[in-house]
Parts: sequence; C-alpha cells; structure tokens
Amino acid sequence: MSKSRLTAKTLKVTGLLEELEKDNIKDRVDIVSLFQEFDVYLTQKGKSWTGLCPFHEDKNPSLSVDREKGLYNCFGCGEAGDVVTLVEKMKHLSFKEALSFLQKIGRAVEAPYTPRSALKGEKIPESTPLEVAKLRDSGKTHTPFTLNEIAEFYHKKLYESKEARKYLEGRGFKDPAIFTRFKLGFADGSLLDVVSNGQREALKVLGILREKDAEHLAGCIVFPILDENDQVKSMYGRRTSETEPKHLYLAGPHKGVWNRKASKVYDEIILTESIIDALSLVAMGFENVQACYGTNGFTSEHLQTLKDDRVKTVVTGFDADEPGRKAAAILKERLLTEGFVVKVIAPAMNEGGQAVKDWNEYLASGGKAGEVKTLIAAAAVESPAPDTKPSFTVKKEMGVYKFAFDRITYQLAGVKELFVQDLRVNIKAVMDGETFYDKLDLYSARSRASYGVSLSALFGVESKRVERDLAVMLEHLEEERDKALSTRPEEKELTPEETRLGMEFLASLDLFDQVVQDMESLGYVGEDLNKKLVYLAASSRVLDDPISVLILSQSASGKSMLVDTVKRLLPPSDVIALTSLSDQALNYIPSLMHKFLILGEAVHNEVIEHQIREMLSGKELSRLVTLKDPKTGALESRLVKTPALVSCVMSTTRPNINPENASRFFVINTDESRTQTRRIHAIQRKKYTLLRYQEKEKLIPEIIRKHHAAQRLLGKVVVVNRFAFMLDFPDMLMRTRRDHDRFIDLIACVCFFRQFQKQRQEAEGLAYVDCDLEDYKIAYDIMIHGVLASTMVELPKSAVELYEELRLLAKERAKKEKLEVREVSFTQREVREKTGLGHSWIRENMRKLVEYEYVGMSGGRARGERGSYRLKGDEEIHAVNLSMIPSPAEIQKRMQVESEHSEQK
Repeated sequence: MSKSRLTAKTLKVTGLLEELEKDNIKDRVDIVSLFQEFDVYLTQKGKSWTGLCPFHEDKNPSLSVDREKGLYNCFGCGEAGDVVTLVEKMKHLSFKEALSFLQKIGRAVEAPYTPRSALKGEKIPESTPLEVAKLRDSGKTHTPFTLNEIAEFYHKKLYESKEARKYLEGRGFKDPAIFTRFKLGFADGSLLDVVSNGQREALKVLGILREKDAEHLAGCIVFPILDENDQVKSMYGRRTSETEPKHLYLAGPHKGVWNRKASKVYDEIILTESIIDALSLVAMGFENVQACYGTNGFTSEHLQTLKDDRVKTVVTGFDADEPGRKAAAILKERLLTEGFVVKVIAPAMNEGGQAVKDWNEYLASGGKAGEVKTLIAAAAVESPAPDTKPSFTVKKEMGVYKFAFDRITYQLAGVKELFVQDLRVNIKAVMDGETFYDKLDLYSARSRASYGVSLSALFGVESKRVERDLAVMLEHLEEERDKALSTRPEEKELTPEETRLGMEFLASLDLFDQVVQDMESLGYVGEDLNKKLVYLAASSRVLDDPISVLILSQSASGKSMLVDTVKRLLPPSDVIALTSLSDQALNYIPSLMHKFLILGEAVHNEVIEHQIREMLSGKELSRLVTLKDPKTGALESRLVKTPALVSCVMSTTRPNINPENASRFFVINTDESRTQTRRIHAIQRKKYTLLRYQEKEKLIPEIIRKHHAAQRLLGKVVVVNRFAFMLDFPDMLMRTRRDHDRFIDLIACVCFFRQFQKQRQEAEGLAYVDCDLEDYKIAYDIMIHGVLASTMVELPKSAVELYEELRLLAKERAKKEKLEVREVSFTQREVREKTGLGHSWIRENMRKLVEYEYVGMSGGRARGERGSYRLKGDEEIHAVNLSMIPSPAEIQKRMQVESEHSEQK
C-alpha cells in the first residue's frame, strides 16, 4: 500500500498555480492588442482577424486570429498558439518569463482596441495601425501616448532648447525648415512629468522608457523614422554630449526606412551609413536619399522597399573609413545579386581640400552639392549579371499579350496604351494544362505578391519566381509605351550618295524651279507661288523665326493635297501632322522645337487656336497647373512652360477666319479657276497609265530621297539683310505691322534656303550669310503676286471673285433690259445657274458682300419667293496700293546709290 502510494502520481502544486495563472491572464489579455504590441497589425474579416504572419516572410496575409478564443493560426507556416505562446516566440522567453511579461503589460492589452479618432466619431480606414488601446487602472481608463505623440512632444522641446539647436547648427543644419519637415526633436528628460503610472508601462513596451523609468533617448537629438503616411515607426537618437553610447535606437529590430517617400518618387536612391548623413545630403539639396542603420544596418525592409518602389539604381554613400568601405563593398554585391544597378561613392575632401570622414562632416565644413553631383556622375556603374533577368518570348495578337517563360505562359488582356500610375490587367496563367485566371495591378507590389502566392499554391512554383515574371512583363510594357510616346525615330547618318544629291540640289541655280517641278511630279500641278511659299515655310522650321501659312479655300480646291505634297518632301521626324486634337494635347507633345506642324481641316476650338497663336508669337506654351507637393501633400499652383518653335500650316474652308489668326499667318488662297481645274483633270487622267506607275517606282522615290537629304543638310545660320532699311510698306491697316515683319522673315527664309549658293562670311566671330537681290526677287514675287494680292483686301478673295461675276451678270441684264446696273435684281439660283459655282460657296460669299454693303438685299419678286439681290454700284473693290513696296529693280538702284555713298565716304 505504502509502495503503491509512493509510486503513484502526485499533484504538482506549482504547475497547477501556473496553469491557473495562465488561464487568468488569457481571460484578461486581448490577443489582437497583444499582436499590435509586436507591430503586427490585424484587419477584421467577419469574426476573425487577419494579418501578415511574423514568423515567416509573409506577403499575402495568412495569419488568422480568433479574438474570442484568444488563439492564432498561420496557414502559411503552421505556427499556432495562444497569448502565452505568442510572447514566448516573439520575445524568446520561457513559460514563466512570458507569464511575468504579460502580467506587466496586461493593462495595456486587456481592453478591446478603440482608436482615438474613433472616440471622436471619425471613420477609420481598415489599414489604420493599432496604436491606441484603452487601459484600465483601478477602474480608471488611461490612454497611452503613441510614437506620433512622443515625436511631437520631442519636436516642441527642440525649439525650447537653445543647446539642442546650437548642436544642430554646429553640425551644419542651419535651416529650421528641415527640423519641421523631418520632425526632429530633443529628449530633455521631461517626458516623465507628463505621463501617468499606467502610461509608463505602455511607454516601456514602446521602448521610450527603460525598466527603471528613465527616458531611453534622454539627452539625444531625436530623429523619428516615418512611414509613407507620416506615421512614426521608430526613433533614432544622437547624443549631444560625448557620453557613450552616442547612437541609440528603440529596443527590438529596426523598423521603417528613414525618408521612406524618396524611393516612391526617384528611381535612383543614395544609401548612407547613418540618418544624420542622409539628412546632411538632404540639406545640400539631394532628395533621393535614404539611410541605413550603421555599416550592417541594411535591413530586409530596406530591400523590400527598394523592390516595391521599383528603384533601378542604388548609390552607396557610406563613410570614407575602413569599416565604411568594407560595408559598402558587401552591400554592393548584395544589391547586384538582387538585380539593382549600383554606384559606390564616399566623401573625399571638402571645398578647402581637407579629407572628411562622412557626409555630415562634409556639410559642416562647407562642402558643396556640385562636388557630390560630380562624384555620382563619375562613379563607375556596375550592372547585375545578365542572367538575373529570365528569358521569355512575347507575342501580341488582337490586343492580347502572350508572354512565354519557362513552363508558364501568361496572357494579358486589357492593357492600356498609355499608363502612368496603375496598370490593371486581366491575366491568364497556363502551366502543364492547369489554368489560373485573375485580375491584378502590375504597379502594385501587394497585388503582385498576392498573385504570386495564389499561383505558387496552384502550380507548385516559387512565389518569388512569379513576382519576377510579373516585373519582367511590366518592364516590357513600359518599354513599348515609351517607344510609342517617342515621336522622333533615330535618324541614320546620310550616306555619301545622299549627301551628294542634297548638296547638288541646294547649290543649283534653278533651286525653286526644281521645287515646283518636283511637286508637280508628285501630283500637284499649277499654283507655283503657293508651292514655293509652303515649301519655304516648312524649311523655315530650323530658324528662330519660322513662318506659317493659312490656306483658305473652298472644299475640293486642293488645300490638303498641297500640304501633303510638301509633307512628303520633309524628313518624317521633323513633321507633326494632326487631324484632330484635344484641348491640352499640344502641351504633352514631347518636343515642339523646330517642327513642321500640320493642322488639318478639323474644326479647332478657341482654346487650341489660342495655344497656336501663343506658339507663333511667344514661341512657348505656358499653363498654370495644380500639383500636390510630394513632401507636404499641400496643393500648389505651378507654371509649366514648354518651348515651342514651329512652322505651322493650317487649312480651312471658313472665310470668316479669326483676325488674330490671320495676322500671324501668310494667308493664301488656292487657284479655284477653271484653268486650274483642267490642269487637275489632265493629271488625274494619267493615274493609271504605265508612265505614272514607272514614275512611282523610280522617279518619285529619288525625288523624296533628294529632298530629305537636302532638308537634313540645311543648317541653322545667321542671316543678315543689308537692304531692309531701303524697304517701304503700306501703313494704312493695323495688320500691316505684322505683314511687314513677315515680309522681312520671308526674305530671310529665301536666303536661308539658298545658303549653299552664298559665301559664308564672318565678323567678330559671328558666321553669317548675306541676303542678295535674288532673295528679294523671289520673296517679292511671292508676296506681291501671291500673299498680298489676296490679303490686302478686307474681303476674302472668293468674295471678290463672286462680286466680279455679279458685275458681269448685272451688266448683261442691264444692257438687255435697258436698266442701270444697280437696278438689276438676281437670285442666288440665277447666279448659280449662270456661273456654275456651288450653292454653299455662293451663299457664304454673298453674305459677306451684303455685310460690306457692296450688294443690297430686297424682298422676293413674287409672293413666296426668297429675297433677291442688287449691286449698290458698279465699281471695283480696291485693294491697298502695293506700289509703294519697291520692286527688285528699284532695290537694285537704291543699293547702287548706297554703295556709291559708301565709297565717297
């Protein structure tokens, strides 16, 4: 009996008490709040709470927590347990130590989570961190400080401490704005005066207070480490005295990345050895800086941040000492392995030629940002091994991209042609007969990670491999987008044969005759002056003062044919041809410098026409836009200017063009005569002849090749006009102010086009060519017989032509019926039948003649008839007298007189 009693199991009182204590703690401790204490933030999904598992590298939330039962379970790695198990694993404690830990912080985690903003009635997004919990102490609730509030407290103390500010000024930080931007603070030891006993325990958990109630960062300049939402993740302290240790962090693993937002904006990031070094570079104007936590302080969070933000180049800028150089070399190899382009720099000497150890010493000793930029530019660029990028093939069929990688094929549908911030696609993955459909945003790191986990579970491949495939596909789509946005293809250098062709053409004395003949070979007959003017306008795009042309004629008159013919003779990279455009489209063309801009017969609104006028007059486009400051988030207005130096050609059928437009263009009309119509008919009949096919095969390609070569040989050259002061010009109309200026520009354009027929001259280092009498002859012919003949009358040329037809009709009827010319009445139908002109053309121009009171309108001749018209007189419509513009012969005489006067002097 005794033996039996001695060998039987005995009750261990100590273990029972521990189990009872454990049950008591489990009943009091809220497991969701406890996870928050370890910086694991959970989101409620029905009755359960989910989040990223802290026990393995989790990208897709696989941790499930039952708040009521106080249990957790990870579907990814299998970890499971209760509050005690959680503390044992997170703090690496024994069972008894875990119970003791929970007893100490129990008050901080026993109440259900209630955010402070929720107490105010504000709506809380799901992603709000669990930073605030209710505390109960002796029946009284206490709300602990958060790291944000601690940072704000320290920030205010910085401005109260002259010693702290003096310390920062001594380190080179003299602009208070940088203190505010990065919430710099000073821990003066006064925090204990404003916290309660209940709050002290919570502050110990945060690491702000030590076990003996001393401030951990007392006597330190405090650098909060903010996340992308400006929430404080951790803190770094730098002692202002020489007391060791000089560098302090909050307890536990490093959290967050200092200057987190930088990698979201820049694709090149400078990594420094310390936070104060990074702040020093920011003070010098470098915004693309992030900080490591010492020589071995490049964390997995740093790496993931660089990957998530798709940073391409990392510049390591560690200290210029042996530990710094060794750490930079190790980090370089790691970054190369991860697929980043790497540069290595280190501070060398300041402006005075003194060696410095780190960037803060460089700043404090007067170092300049320009030297740092030079260091970065001169640093060797090391790229990752080529095999880090998986091989793949891609096809595009019916708008669907098919990417084939090793064993896995991805099909992407719904890819936008232009994308910037997001790229949502429908994706289908196929492997060994298995298919997986999903939707994701290729620009979202979370979306890529979630898709990788889902696909890896189905296909049995590594999720990292899937993420890498997605990144490669995104890079390919970005390259395609960038190519599509690039309007300037790469130009090959001219061959010797092309150079010879172009030079022979530009040096020939019959240069303009060849232009006319070549355009006729391309199919545009007649209208020699218009051909010369539009071709000159296109060539003038190279100059600083190009000329522009507005073609005004009725439909089917050949406006588009004229422009298209000239367009074929220009290098495609120098032409921007638009048939329609949105209000702000011109602001987003990559380059508007030295382009030939063709705007078709689309109806342009006033916004676009105003932009065109600004381009032609001010040589730039400017607009005021509202942008969000990436640092502060505040909205601000910013003036965006785009240089624009173009030669513009527009065409329209509307006779009532805006005077503001007309005064900036050479306004011309196409030849609407029957003679021109016969010429057009004649060349149209050759369309299907054998000769025309042969010309298309051999002659026309050579003509185009010759003109392309010539246009590329035309170089920007200074044009000097020595006889400009000898000119006279009509001054009765206000518009002649611009007409005169355009005439001067036209002479310069002719001289520029004939530059290879002139001797280059030089004066005081300035190379130039002189305008000669031949330049004036060509410009005078175009201006007098082409442009001014139709524009120096307020009425459109078409209205003048109709008026002359009406005079002939009225004279015939007056003679036949023995009436005065002004007594003869006629209808639009009679005019149409007599002249053969179109109805809309007659109606539009008749309205103009009535407005200008050359024609009067009266009632119908019989009941029910429309109104009839009568001429108000039988006189010509006089244009402005152009005789005062000197002819080439007169200019020659004036030049001779000027030359004689110069010789006499």
